Amino acid sequence: MATYYAIPCPEGLRKNFAVLIQNFESGVSSPQNQLLIAVANEYTDKIIEVMILGNSQLLDEDTFAAKVLNNVASVVKATAHTLIKQVLHKMKNQEMAPLTAQIRARKLVIDEQEFISFPVAPELAQRYRQCFVAIRNGDMTARTPLMEAMLEFSLVANHYFYTESIRPLKLGLITRKIADLGGVTINKASQAAIRKLIPQLNIEELQGFIDYLEPFFVDVP
Repeated sequence: MATYYAIPCPEGLRKNFAVLIQNFESGVSSPQNQLLIAVANEYTDKIIEVMILGNSQLLDEDTFAAKVLNNVASVVKATAHTLIKQVLHKMKNQEMAPLTAQIRARKLVIDEQEFISFPVAPELAQRYRQCFVAIRNGDMTARTPLMEAMLEFSLVANHYFYTESIRPLKLGLITRKIADLGGVTINKASQAAIRKLIPQLNIEELQGFIDYLEPFFVDVP
């Protein structure tokens, strides 16, 4: 049994990616930059929508916690979109192919439903689930281990959604440094947001938070 963090893939994104894969595999000569940029941006936006903004919708928009989440979403989105355009807009089709392979590697299919996903180590999944049980029972002491689990989870998500996507691309020295800096920026923003957010939540907010979060952890035989 393996545990995945799985985000349902929107139908439009699924179709566009299928077209992109078909174009690469059939060796079309027309540049695929704009389609891949559009797919990468939509892919990124869906991840941000679920992993960051979905949590903010559980809170009053004027609260400190909601503002923290919206701010980090803005930073991550702006950084990712800028890098996607800078890295991909001049690449040839064969140079971009490794990125499509990485996006495809994040696809999980369960009962004909496609998900954007990555594996969660058993120990980390267990820690999350222990926190879920404790918080549902009103145990505020679980807030700290939940924050620690989220900090570790953030690093894992950054690895699979960002580092693993950028790594196989053949980038020049300057572009590689820009890409690496983008990863650091996203990681720092995410970690800072978690450290600011979780200590501010009361038990009711934490319970709403985990009710939203738990369904994304999926066990697959």
